[in-house]
Amino acid sequence: MKKVLIYKGYERFWHWTQALLILLLAVTGFEVHGTYTLLGYEKAVFIHRNLAWSFIILIIFTQFWNMTTGEWRQYVPSTKLLKAQIRYYITGIFSNAPHPTRKTVYNKFNPLQRMTYLGLRILIIPIVVLSGLVYMYYVSLVDQSVVGSLQPVAYLHTFGAFLLLGFVIGHVYLTTTGHRPLSAIKAMLTGWEEMSDEDAELALEENLKVALITSRKGISGRGTIEKEGVFETAFDDVVEKLGINTESTRLREKLLSSNVGYFRIGKDHKYQEVNEVWLKLYKCTDKKSVIGTDVTLDRTPEGKKQITALVDKILSGEIITGERVERVCKDGTIGYHTVSAAPIKDKDGNIIGLEGFIIDITPQVEAEKALEKKIATEHKSNVFYEQIVKSKDVGYFRIDSQGFYQEVNDTWLRLYKYDSKDEIIGKHYSLSRTKEDFVKLKKSFEKVMKGETIPLGITRRYCKDGSIGYHSITMTPVVENGKIVGVEGYIVDKTDRKLAEEELKKAQV
Repeated sequence: MKKVLIYKGYERFWHWTQALLILLLAVTGFEVHGTYTLLGYEKAVFIHRNLAWSFIILIIFTQFWNMTTGEWRQYVPSTKLLKAQIRYYITGIFSNAPHPTRKTVYNKFNPLQRMTYLGLRILIIPIVVLSGLVYMYYVSLVDQSVVGSLQPVAYLHTFGAFLLLGFVIGHVYLTTTGHRPLSAIKAMLTGWEEMSDEDAELALEENLKVALITSRKGISGRGTIEKEGVFETAFDDVVEKLGINTESTRLREKLLSSNVGYFRIGKDHKYQEVNEVWLKLYKCTDKKSVIGTDVTLDRTPEGKKQITALVDKILSGEIITGERVERVCKDGTIGYHTVSAAPIKDKDGNIIGLEGFIIDITPQVEAEKALEKKIATEHKSNVFYEQIVKSKDVGYFRIDSQGFYQEVNDTWLRLYKYDSKDEIIGKHYSLSRTKEDFVKLKKSFEKVMKGETIPLGITRRYCKDGSIGYHSITMTPVVENGKIVGVEGYIVDKTDRKLAEEELKKAQV
């Protein structure tokens, strides 16, 4: 169990103030209506009128707060998972079914709550407030011939009051459906929501994403966007605000198990931190054997010069993205990766090190070498096909001159989430592509059919299940008897790596 700060101070203030005002308005209002006698008619009218004005003032201030803080987005309706949420409240909650939505500071309400709160704001409260104002100033409005009989206004106001009470009753019931019966009420008192470890870690991840975006909006004295230490600064800021122990969070676990190797290096060119993926790419088993060592350790002479130059460039204040680097692994094997990194500065603006990501491209380099052999032999070599078609990391495809798939390998199917070649062979390459993507691919296809070899960089793919992935793609002509009869090529998945690489690229904007 973890506690996450979800509700801000003013949010808690207006919530409980609104609840108290609605309760007192109901007590005095129904007495004015003649339901019972408690304070006396005149006193009840006086108190009800003043409570009404307090309620209106609170609404005005809260609407202003919602607009200026962006909290209004919490009430934007959505039908996504709406049916699942209704099923959960009707049956799932009684069978301990998992909650279909997760609560975070930027997504506090489930779809049903969004619909309800929107109805409260644009229907119930306007009915109660407007009819109440007409009620209070009925005499003046009659004199000006604005309204006639008071009876319809009274009925409308009472109807609105019953709707508001119904909302309150339903709202109180739903507060008992949290992690524990009173956890939601306690959270609205303290601001801290008690969550399962998984939910808390999701909250941390979302806050981090928002903090990364927000941190890039800061402007330095020179008019450039502040970008140094974006990741660490945002991460530390979010952790401090949420009060979460990050060592066991799902976000940290996600970093450790992803295809992205994270590193931090000091001004002395020595490693200060690496994650498990970095260790795996370098085939190291012990982080202690890496921390404190120089970046030139276990590299070829050319590799030492290259990495030293890159580190010096970053420590001088530059950002690098997508630099291709050769690595010598612990077991003596050679691998390849791209490196993207940025300087880290202290509060005084002094560069104290650098941080970044490495992205393995060994399968892609091997595919490129096979492709080079094919081109060098004027497309007569079968090395490219034989090597790529069996690859577990590179997706192979071959398309005829009309644009229909003739062959794909198992990796291609896995990346596009298809079960069998039968679902693809004979289909056009425009399958599941947007107009923009199709136009771009069509132009490249036509160039390859004229004899060019096209590397397209990172592009989107639309998978069978509707999800979106990202990959790099390279296409080359298929030549038979001196004539180009189609296109073949390979794709390398970039989905898990895209976010880490783009964060440093966006920081340059």
